[in-house]
Amino acid sequence: MAKSLILHDETDCRELIKRVLLENGHEVATFDKEEEALAWTSSNQVDLAIVSLEPEIVQSKICQGLKKLSANLKILVLTTYTNRGLATEALEHGADDYLLKPIEIKKLEAKVRSIISGKIPTR
Repeated sequence: MAKSLILHDETDCRELIKRVLLENGHEVATFDKEEEALAWTSSNQVDLAIVSLEPEIVQSKICQGLKKLSANLKILVLTTYTNRGLATEALEHGADDYLLKPIEIKKLEAKVRSIISGKIPTR
């Protein structure tokens, strides 16, 4: 379906998202470091990036960096309700949509399908 990357600092969450994407036919690469994800993207065609938005990661930097490497790359950011402002900032810097944690698998699958198809619903 799509070549995807996951950038998330929590191993369990990263592996859950990976499993969901693999079950839906994606090729998946996972990272816990921003620099590694950017380096991999620079030498691979990537369709979708799922990025965890924790305060340690500079959202605008990672979104802008990914988009510079691949203008057609779609970005789904993950954040908690208390950090919802980070998602808004990420949207302003190139993210295509966001999903609030805790992640519900069916919502994740729906968001991924809508982003990949280009049919992103109004937030």
